[in-house]
Amino acid sequence: MTNSHFKKVIPEMGGKLLENKKLKMARLYEAAYDLFTSKGVHATVVDEIVRHAGVAKGTFYLYCRDKYDLVDKVIIRKTSALLEKTMLALAQKKEKQPLSFQESVIFFVDSLIHAFQNDTRFLELVFKNLSPELFEHLFHCTELEDVRRKFIENFMLNGGTSEVAGQRLYLIVCMVGSVSYSSIIMKMPYQFDEIRPELYRSIEQILS
Repeated sequence: MTNSHFKKVIPEMGGKLLENKKLKMARLYEAAYDLFTSKGVHATVVDEIVRHAGVAKGTFYLYCRDKYDLVDKVIIRKTSALLEKTMLALAQKKEKQPLSFQESVIFFVDSLIHAFQNDTRFLELVFKNLSPELFEHLFHCTELEDVRRKFIENFMLNGGTSEVAGQRLYLIVCMVGSVSYSSIIMKMPYQFDEIRPELYRSIEQILS
């Protein structure tokens, strides 16, 4: 076998290994999500997850420290996918009609809330398992980078500072999350349709 043949075979093997790893991780994530949202995190054990995913237990510990590490990874993966989808929807909306900064933020928030309403299992999983460390990771994730940058740039155009802009974005994220959970999942003290106008009005005031 020639050296050139080795050079062709080795990248192919590496590509297959990487693809196999991604497939196993995806199966773990999906199995874990199904179990965490149907049984609850505390009632789910690792043996169930690997059996449901069709992978070896050793594979689980190759990718995750423990069950709670997998909870964080599942939430991060689902959140990242949701943010990417929301940003794409916003870009498509802007292609059809111009939006002001305030209108863009409201559209972004409205899209997220619509997704929460369509997948209450995800919303419940996030807010029942949201540690300070996980919130910090989600708030500074790559998928939110474009949102943060545009938010700060637009706020500074009106004479504000980047620090205050970051604080206001943080307030909006916290407010949307807590109101969504209490009104969509708990349905208290208001149904979401009752509180939606005031939520959006509050966001507009923060943006002004």
